[in-house]
Amino acid sequence: MSAAEVMEEVVAEKGALTASVVRDQKGLESLRAEWHALSERARASCLFLTYEWLAPWWQEFGTSRELCCLALHQDGKLIGFLPLFAETVRIGLVPVRRLAFLGDGATGCDYLDVLAEPGREAEVLSALLEQIGKLEWDLLDLDGLSRESATALALSQRFPNEQSAEDPSLGAVIRDGKLRYPCPHIPLKSPGAPANYQAYLSGLGRRENLRRREKWLWRQPGTSIEVARTPAEAAIAIERFLELHGARWAAEGGSDGLADARFDRFHRAATQRLAERGMLRIYTLFAARRPVASVYGIVHRGKFLYYQSGYDPLWASRSVGLVLLARTVSDAFAEALSEFDFLRGNEGYKAQWKRAERWTVQLRFWRGRRGRAARSALGTTSLMREAIKSALPSRVIETVKKARRILRSPLPQGQSHIETALRVLRKDVSSNE
Repeated sequence: MSAAEVMEEVVAEKGALTASVVRDQKGLESLRAEWHALSERARASCLFLTYEWLAPWWQEFGTSRELCCLALHQDGKLIGFLPLFAETVRIGLVPVRRLAFLGDGATGCDYLDVLAEPGREAEVLSALLEQIGKLEWDLLDLDGLSRESATALALSQRFPNEQSAEDPSLGAVIRDGKLRYPCPHIPLKSPGAPANYQAYLSGLGRRENLRRREKWLWRQPGTSIEVARTPAEAAIAIERFLELHGARWAAEGGSDGLADARFDRFHRAATQRLAERGMLRIYTLFAARRPVASVYGIVHRGKFLYYQSGYDPLWASRSVGLVLLARTVSDAFAEALSEFDFLRGNEGYKAQWKRAERWTVQLRFWRGRRGRAARSALGTTSLMREAIKSALPSRVIETVKKARRILRSPLPQGQSHIETALRVLRKDVSSNE
């Protein structure tokens, strides 16, 4: 099948611009080289907008969904790309057709956006909005945008929040917007940033505890750290990571990041592609010659992304996760990277290490009768949920969330979901008495 057959052209030509909709995995493959080149140029580019991440994501999470990626060419050159999919979901009791970013929901992707030729972001966004308006949807759900991105700013200015707006591209829509996730990070090269790792460490509150832990650990026999970078190394390291990550979250209450066999398959495939591009950094800490902690890291465009971590709960008291985190930060300085990004989440350890923070946002556009009905139903459901939350102590809500994550997450062989959930619940109750 040719590229022309898998890319549905929706407008023949508008001036020098040609827009098309990619509706097939083969269409993604046909764009691979152009997509990679644009990703290298675009200001909004990030790991989660790369072919290496999104192609295997679609392979695992595209079931019952439709590919609707928008590609914008000029004189045969890709200058704009918006990776979207469509699905039918129920909001309240209202069935709606929802358009969303590839990477939405599953695997925790931050900074999703439009890939655009540098300096032409506004032009590309306008052309892509025109094509979005021609697609069938009730809800355009853009979650994970950086709050400071050109796309988020332009859409916020163009569409008043919570007001009905008639737009020549999208038609009559209502936009809702809200903050989503803090993304703590450590600037490594900006003005005022520490000159090196030792300078950074001097301002770290836990530095004395870290030094004690490091000294103790390195006195033990069989202690070492390996960094997987190549495809062959990645194949071994990802299995160790998945086991340690599962063990960590079985002890702490489940994880939203890796929840079932699809996630394992996705990460096995993605790490191979990332390793081929030289972006992968899976760290494994060994003690007594066995893996006790792992960090799943990726380097993209001069930034270290601290995607996920795991450790053996039997070694938790020795702070093996802290020691391995320190090594990754040290290596980021040594590699002369510009930033160490913890990505989404406000976990306590991130707060201790971060030096700055950015936020992601969610922008939702409701269109037509069904879109408005779904928005109304969502508002009613949200009010009820907030009323229940306000009546319960926050520790009870967090405990329920943990139990729910455990019940839907894979556990190491021999562990029962019910027994693990009850153990975590008992631990939480006792710690709050």
